[in-house]
Amino acid sequence: MKTNFAVATALAFLSASVACADSRIETLCGVGHLNEVAAADDVVSNPDGFYIRSLQTQISYGDPRIVQTNGSSFHLCTASAATPDMDINKALLLVNERRVKYLFAPINCPKQSPTS
Repeated sequence: MKTNFAVATALAFLSASVACADSRIETLCGVGHLNEVAAADDVVSNPDGFYIRSLQTQISYGDPRIVQTNGSSFHLCTASAATPDMDINKALLLVNERRVKYLFAPINCPKQSPTS
């Protein structure tokens, strides 16, 4: 009986912590959002911030799109570069381009020193 209670308590605690992390991502990125990080090494830290290889985009520290998180991995939300207020020609040029909406970065992510 004690074991069942301990297991139930542990599961309840883990469910609550996962729900908290997911709720912030869902609030900012939308319900049912999937992580758009292409691979484990898609986002790399550097002295200036973070570089997202799949988008070929550098995001510097202090950028409001960087959200610090207690998680152990990066989570990326993107949005279409084309917007409804663009003229048709520009929208067609940007229809397949994605831009960073939010990057959830681990708090303990070390800054990488530049290689010589």
